[in-house]
Amino acid sequence: MNRPLRAFDYIAMNVYYLGISFMWNTVGRFLLQAILPRANMVGRDNAEAALGLLSFVGLLIATIVQPAAGAFSDPFTSRWGKRYPFVVGATLVDLIFLAGIAFAPNYWVLLAAYWLLQFSSNIAHGPYQGLLPDLVPEKQRGVASGVKQFIDTSGLIATALIVPRILGDPDTALDTNIQMMVAVVAFVLLGTMMLNVVLVREPATARAPVIDRPREKFSFARALHFVNRFPDFSWLIAARLAILGGLAFISNNAQFYFQKILLGHITDVDAAIKAAVTLQGDLLTTVVLTLVLFTLLAGPLSDRVGRKSVNVIGGLIAMVGAIVLLFARNAPAPFIGINDLLGAGGLIGIGMGFFTSANWAWAVDLTPPEDSARFLGLTNLATAGATVVTSLLAPFISLFNAQSAGSGFTFMFVVGIIGFGLGVVMLFQVKETRGQKG
Repeated sequence: MNRPLRAFDYIAMNVYYLGISFMWNTVGRFLLQAILPRANMVGRDNAEAALGLLSFVGLLIATIVQPAAGAFSDPFTSRWGKRYPFVVGATLVDLIFLAGIAFAPNYWVLLAAYWLLQFSSNIAHGPYQGLLPDLVPEKQRGVASGVKQFIDTSGLIATALIVPRILGDPDTALDTNIQMMVAVVAFVLLGTMMLNVVLVREPATARAPVIDRPREKFSFARALHFVNRFPDFSWLIAARLAILGGLAFISNNAQFYFQKILLGHITDVDAAIKAAVTLQGDLLTTVVLTLVLFTLLAGPLSDRVGRKSVNVIGGLIAMVGAIVLLFARNAPAPFIGINDLLGAGGLIGIGMGFFTSANWAWAVDLTPPEDSARFLGLTNLATAGATVVTSLLAPFISLFNAQSAGSGFTFMFVVGIIGFGLGVVMLFQVKETRGQKG
């Protein structure tokens, strides 16, 4: 863009993130958990294990395809630019695989549709991430990135507010609810993509000279050398992996817990799923709203009192929230009168608000200025890796539940709580930076 950027430009160039965020939060937090327990899929007893397989392979696909597609788009030339051809083409293909999820007659069709959606969506997502640095001058990228983060979070808020009202509607058949929900996802995804393309023009690209860069190959020796050279950053990444892993393990399987334990008295499977969707929506809304509020407070607070204390306090509060959630029964809590489930969600939101904001600031402090992109990329890898690693544990929930009803969910909470606690312990190994480069 040749003219100065305005607030509208920042929103317009990031608006597709709203569609991506809404789609993946809806599919990953609600739809799969509503579809899998049904009789034509895997049934209630095997739903956790089936979700673990879907998530593990799906996230591996995303981890490989997204950076590969982004790198492939860098030298791409066309009259429509180098990013939009991938964004438009892959988004249209997404609609096919979304339909596959909505109308899947069995688990294997669902599995194929979900994995293919991961593939096609990340062919769009990878190149799209390059649009911001392509169009925004370096001095303005902080503002643009902040808008991007806000839009991402808006997608999660929209999910919490909209999905339960459609997917959990007790007056219509669950099949109809699922198909209607997927139609809304497709509409938002396609609409935000079209807005992005129409409102933000990407210049045509000419062929750039090919630069031959040596590729670094992974080896355990190289990884060990990195840990020895940057011990503080390595401990921070490990702590982030543990805490986000604990959160992911609980949140990804929470709807199954609601269906089988808190709402176990509902014998009709579809009715239990709808009620669980509504309950999860209430919990997620509480978590997200408190998270957003305390994220805004945590950044300035960590500048004043230090990164370590805010990270540790956040991890401990979230751990207490997970413990409260384990004993919550969706009833007024003793002495304080508020719903125990929402109280647990509030504690988790407060804790994660403190942690996520201050943890990112701490990571920025510890990155070498000349190599910040690679280091912060490792931070994002830990975020995705948390779900990948914990999805391998999901089959044990089904296994333990088969041995003793409810014991699998006790295992789920114990692992999550250990993840929070282990992460907090690791944080004490990281040096304090107090907002200054370390």
